[in-house]
Amino acid sequence: MSRIWLIAMGFVLATCQSARHIEIELDKSDSRRILAYYFGGYADTDPYSAGLLLQRGGRYYLDPNRLEDVQPGMVMRLKPFLHGRWLRWDSLAAFVQATYYESRKLPVTLNALKASWPRESAEHFEVHGPMTRYLRRIHVPNTALREALERYSANGGRLIYPPGTAIWAEHVHSDAVMETTAMIRRADGYWDFATYDSTGVLSVSTKPNPRALLTPTQCVGCHFGIKQFEPERSFPQDAPDAPDGLRVWYTSEHDGVVVRYFEEHFRRSDTVLGLYNSIFVSGLRAARDTGTISEADARLLADLGL
Repeated sequence: MSRIWLIAMGFVLATCQSARHIEIELDKSDSRRILAYYFGGYADTDPYSAGLLLQRGGRYYLDPNRLEDVQPGMVMRLKPFLHGRWLRWDSLAAFVQATYYESRKLPVTLNALKASWPRESAEHFEVHGPMTRYLRRIHVPNTALREALERYSANGGRLIYPPGTAIWAEHVHSDAVMETTAMIRRADGYWDFATYDSTGVLSVSTKPNPRALLTPTQCVGCHFGIKQFEPERSFPQDAPDAPDGLRVWYTSEHDGVVVRYFEEHFRRSDTVLGLYNSIFVSGLRAARDTGTISEADARLLADLGL
């Protein structure tokens, strides 16, 4: 088979592909993962395996026919955002913002979302961080934390939450909940993001305190990134305050051994930015030191080598 023939066939395939597909112009270091997240939300599975997305070298293509198969009517919604046969990054972000909640079928009220959560105990954390000047009261299901820890070794030293896990945070000012943000782990390993306003209704962004953050596009930017944020970066040492507010984890559990063991915020195994497992396990070690730990928790620490 001649080299000329192979080149010609490649040209033919590229021509056919460009006639059928929409090229996505995305100049990002992790383009494949970003597109897997966004379009996995439409396909409800891996969009590459489903044929919704194709990668040819460093170029990415969307099959509009497959998009219509998985989300009827979505191609018509997409058309105003296209530039000919191209979908640029800014237009993709705008399209996602306009269709995300609808395509993910997220509950339109906070009460409806809470009704879908398992009725179980949760671990509670409080922090002032860079996301908002409000105090964040974060709730993580106890069973989800434990499963992530129990499967830590099996998952190659990664803290991975089970599908369906819901982590939610109330943004509080003078004991009033100003808004609530939530993460719900999808079956494909990514997280859905949702923001509910003070009345408990879905909102496209957080309050501008100090800045509004769009849901989900600006959520993804931080959770997929590598930037280290305070107060997690300095923990268990105190973090310096920032010009826009406090940087504090409100916890008595400051176990440096555990923090260094997990490096939870640095590794972001499950694109979760908090220190939930580190603080939880620090509490278990403190209970062991005082002789108040349960047998199950003692076994968990032993399995972790802590």
